Amino acid sequence: MAISDEEANQVIAAIEQALPQESLEPGRDAIADFLQQWHAEIEAGRPIDRKLKVAESPGLDELAGVPRARASSTGEFVGKKDYRPTERLDLLLEALGLSFVAPPMMAARFLETVERYRVDEANENPATISLAPTGEVGNPALQLDRATIDQATEAVIPLSRVLDELSRETGIRDRLTDVEEKA
Repeated sequence: MAISDEEANQVIAAIEQALPQESLEPGRDAIADFLQQWHAEIEAGRPIDRKLKVAESPGLDELAGVPRARASSTGEFVGKKDYRPTERLDLLLEALGLSFVAPPMMAARFLETVERYRVDEANENPATISLAPTGEVGNPALQLDRATIDQATEAVIPLSRVLDELSRETGIRDRLTDVEEKA
């Protein structure tokens, strides 16, 4: 079932109303940042390249007293076309999935890859991946292990279900939301 522009606007308004409430919780500043970035993208619109041909008035040849030959110039300009409500909804759903659902999925696949290539002696202990900012040595900024990834996955399952349902119900498109299968 395709969604109308009016219904898309209603869904967007409901999502926008629900997200700031979540951002009041400690550690949820990312949601407010996410919404600001999405609004900026929507305001920027879809860039449209246009070539314009402008006729120039050559004026009068002072010596001959006759008009000079006409000339024209062309220029490329970038305009903007506003996104339709269904496109804005699609962008919002995609951004929510990439921002909140995809990171636990990526972490799980990364840990699976590390575990696949571990040496046999290390297989007895659970794998822990320590990540530090580029060029820094010392205390890692983040440590990933199976328990941490499973906890993050469990936290995004409700959002994953909602995104999947909205995508199916609106008929916009299918999304990569198989986070539940990994849990």
